[in-house]
Amino acid sequence: MACLRDIIAEHDWPPLIWTRTDGYKFCSDPAELQAYEVAVIREKLTEIRRFITGVVAPHAALQPKGRWIKHLNTQLSSVESTLDVIADYIDA
Repeated sequence: MACLRDIIAEHDWPPLIWTRTDGYKFCSDPAELQAYEVAVIREKLTEIRRFITGVVAPHAALQPKGRWIKHLNTQLSSVESTLDVIADYIDA
């Protein structure tokens, strides 16, 4: 899928999205694209949160003064915050 998305971008074709009702399809409807993007962002936000709670937080507990883990925790918290804002975005 990654290669196909690269080819689509190179040829300026409409984005390829996936929905439960239609499966994969090319889409140019802004509302459908936004709904797909928000769904993907919510999925990634869940993955990041599980990574933080399941891996990064236990690592930080084992090595609280570690430079790497402090940096990682700061950066991931920023990413989480940004994704959270996007995931809750509603087009007004």
